[in-house]
Amino acid sequence: MLLEALDSLPPAERAAFVLNDVFALAPGAVADIVRQSEPQCVEPADRARQSLRARRGLPTSVAEHDAVVGAVRAACVSEDEGVLASLLAVDATAFFDGGGKVRALVKPVHGGAQVARSLLTLLARHPRTTLDTHAVNGRTGLMVQYGRQVAAVISLDVAGPQVVQVWVTVNPDKLRTWNHTCGLL
Repeated sequence: MLLEALDSLPPAERAAFVLNDVFALAPGAVADIVRQSEPQCVEPADRARQSLRARRGLPTSVAEHDAVVGAVRAACVSEDEGVLASLLAVDATAFFDGGGKVRALVKPVHGGAQVARSLLTLLARHPRTTLDTHAVNGRTGLMVQYGRQVAAVISLDVAGPQVVQVWVTVNPDKLRTWNHTCGLL
């Protein structure tokens, strides 16, 4: 989907977006590469971001969502960071909610590769970790258990074939109901 979206952009917007957002080049460096002024590069990159965000707003079918979540689960279980990163949008973001009760990342994690790494780190914390699909907020998500304890619930926002946002709840107060519902406490 990302390649389709990038292909749909005019060349100037595509170049400005890729150089700025993917390769993290400063607007001045982008301007030097494409031989345009900095303002001439900033505007196309902004238009590209708006266009890509608009495409994200298209609804994903339940079957597509479930297939992506299943692929994410398989990549996590096999600990394949490359495959997991490929299932995440380049600009994916993950949010971790520890509620101040458990150690969790405080700031959002940005970028597909970084989100993949943070998820695999979460799953590697305990030797008896299991990861199963489960209904989360009305859609298929993931439930992480350490032994028989629900340790995290992961909700995934999917656009096309990729995850664009990940919401990880590790706050034990918010997981109490999960542990009771699953008959674990």
